[in-house]
Amino acid sequence: MSALLSIRSLAAGYGAITALYDLCLDIDAGEAVALVGANGAGKSTLMKCIMGLVSAQSGELRFAGANLARQRIAQRAALGIVYSPEGRRVFPGLTVHENLLVASRDRDGGRAKAAEIYRIFPALEEKRQSLGWSLSGGQQQMLAIGRALMLNPRLLLLDEPSLGLSPVLTTEVLNRVRQIAATGTAVLLAEQNVHKALSVSHRAYVIRLGRIVAQGDAQVLRDDPTLKQAFLGA
Repeated sequence: MSALLSIRSLAAGYGAITALYDLCLDIDAGEAVALVGANGAGKSTLMKCIMGLVSAQSGELRFAGANLARQRIAQRAALGIVYSPEGRRVFPGLTVHENLLVASRDRDGGRAKAAEIYRIFPALEEKRQSLGWSLSGGQQQMLAIGRALMLNPRLLLLDEPSLGLSPVLTTEVLNRVRQIAATGTAVLLAEQNVHKALSVSHRAYVIRLGRIVAQGDAQVLRDDPTLKQAFLGA
């Protein structure tokens, strides 16, 4: 059976600057995959390329059998690709519940899906009538992920969800990744918090300077010396 997302020999970047080189990656439905590497390694560029925010220079991206090179951003979203960028970006003047419902395309206005989000993030249900600006950083990150899930993604791209969070809140947020994948949604998690990312993922790819330098079972990669080299440049 073919992968939900299949990337082959991808090169991408910004104008004349190439940031990704000969990159290959696969993700299956219901699988949590970590993309780990140092700051500037190319994690966000890959996420944006999958979403269509950065153009591929060469190579192939296929999602559910469709050639993504022919799909605009809105079309990729319609296929089921949803991007939750770093920085949270909730609507500060809307309540938690309104932040969720505004993203829904369901016939019931998103009420049933919002109830599902509250089961994943119980802390949000306690704050459902609170305005976005009043939430803690961790709660805002939960809300940003929850809002992305309101679109019923087949593939959820999570870009640095632990950025700026305390260790306790990082654990609280990232521990939901496996729970999300268990619903059938594939998750690609880009993270600098490597050990936590590996602990919540099934498989992982290590990226260094725009190239995949190691891949495999997430727990096995924790002891791979290539992982240390990717972060320390050894």
